[in-house]
Amino acid sequence: MDSSEFKRIKQEVSGKVNDIFDDFEESNNRLPTMEELRVIVTDTTDHYLGPMDQNVIDGINANLERQRIREKLLWDTVAECESEARKSRNYDG
Repeated sequence: MDSSEFKRIKQEVSGKVNDIFDDFEESNNRLPTMEELRVIVTDTTDHYLGPMDQNVIDGINANLERQRIREKLLWDTVAECESEARKSRNYDG
């Protein structure tokens, strides 16, 4: 995953995290916990990671390693966006 792809994913994930926060807060009168956010985001990870068969490089081991790297980058991005969203909502409220 190159830096331009990472920036694109961060932009999309940031919007997704903000939408999740808006919807969850409207429905539950509170922000989601990190665990609740993780469950909701997990439902959409295939969109960002792609199916395993599209990530084949040199075989199964390389395929699994690439998938782990992509998942780590995605979840690092989700955690960063989650932190930013919580901070902005705490300052706004």
